[in-house]
Amino acid sequence: MQGVTVPNREEIFSEAEMGRLVEELSLSPQQTALVRCLFVGCSDKQIANQMQIHIPTVRTHITRLFRKFDVDDREGLILHIFHHFRTGCREVSCPRKQ
Repeated sequence: MQGVTVPNREEIFSEAEMGRLVEELSLSPQQTALVRCLFVGCSDKQIANQMQIHIPTVRTHITRLFRKFDVDDREGLILHIFHHFRTGCREVSCPRKQ
């Protein structure tokens, strides 16, 4: 979902970094919005409000991301994405240096 805004909290990744992650991890726009919300600590209710979907739908999307990345929980999902980012930074010129 493009145009979904995340609560005003500091973003973990810049727009360029997030764009790179979205491409590399093959995230849909809706998955991207959900991941952004998870990274800033949103609850299921906050995610549902931001994305204008029902809470059970949020949980379904999260469960699908768990399966996609073979993780068991939110912490594992966040760590998987962050690890992927850090590995990429070590292999090439880190986007934070640009």
